[in-house]
Amino acid sequence: MNIRSNFNKSSTQDWEDKVIEDFKDKVIDDFYWKTSYGNINPFSINKELIDNFSSQSFNEIRWRFNNDNKINSNILNRLKDGVNSINIDGINFKNSIFDNVMCSIIQTHIKLSPNTNSSEIKLWNNWGDQEIKGSIRMDPLENILENFSESNLNNQFKSYQNFSNIIKNKNLKCIYVNGEVYLKYFNDFSTEIAFLVSHFNEIIECHISNQLDIPKKVMIQTLIGNSFLESISKIKAIRFIINQIIKTHNLKMEVYIETSPNPEILKQKELDFRIMTLTSTALSSLLGGANTFEMSNSLLESNEDYWKKIMINVPLILTEESNINNEMSKGAHIIEQISIKMAQSSWSIFKEIENRNGLISVIKNKEHTNYYKFK
Repeated sequence: MNIRSNFNKSSTQDWEDKVIEDFKDKVIDDFYWKTSYGNINPFSINKELIDNFSSQSFNEIRWRFNNDNKINSNILNRLKDGVNSINIDGINFKNSIFDNVMCSIIQTHIKLSPNTNSSEIKLWNNWGDQEIKGSIRMDPLENILENFSESNLNNQFKSYQNFSNIIKNKNLKCIYVNGEVYLKYFNDFSTEIAFLVSHFNEIIECHISNQLDIPKKVMIQTLIGNSFLESISKIKAIRFIINQIIKTHNLKMEVYIETSPNPEILKQKELDFRIMTLTSTALSSLLGGANTFEMSNSLLESNEDYWKKIMINVPLILTEESNINNEMSKGAHIIEQISIKMAQSSWSIFKEIENRNGLISVIKNKEHTNYYKFK
């Protein structure tokens, strides 16, 4: 016997009528969550689900390394602690980086600056000819909001074209969007997502106009804050719109979303607050359908290996012992409602950007400042 059969099903209207009956001095609008992307009705039983195209697996717990001081021993220590993925960020190639590191069984991602010279790219290309899993990545629009210069941008695109032609291992090639900067500048989730998606579209257009091969995967890097439900919905909305762009260009690409806690919300906080925030952001990443959760030394104000191990234990416990995954958020009415409204609002802003000839034109003409948090 199903215990649910003893209860009558309630509609959205039933819930709203009951609330108004209990709170006689209120109207239903008083209970709506008012956001920049629309009003969220907490009583809505929404049958419409956001289409994320395919079931996503969370399979990388990653550590970012951006300092080559004792890098090999630090990599080995973090692997011992439980990460299965590493991000080598802006570090010049040396064979010693990977001493005793079994790159064939972990995910190794190499992030190169758009100013990286050809000889350095070739060194990484030669390394990538080995049995390597992961990616070698470059974002030609990296830091486009920081001191925009048309000449610098042209140089970055030339470097990117060179990079695309030098890297030969197709399994390591990807389109990479470093979307972390947008959270810093914009008022709301919708604008942040719209600029991130326009960023991706500009890179696709670069490949098409310069007849560069388009890789089979796109990796989107974004920061997660402490608004739990909105963070889950943000990941869902990003995946949805990125897939819409891929569909528009008639491409076949796998979408990988990489999340990390926003370091701004951790500044001058105690370690226990940091661990709680890490737990919240890891949980929202899992439920939102992210593929990767990335940590780094910058999230701690401590060099103690003990706290690094504690940090790594958080996503490990959530995935391996708690068995949390993105399927659990499917059908959650409030999350689906937020995701859909966030995606719709983001798409509208994206179309505004494209109607102004795209991201580069908007930033060149300083039209993006209309969206800034602080004007």
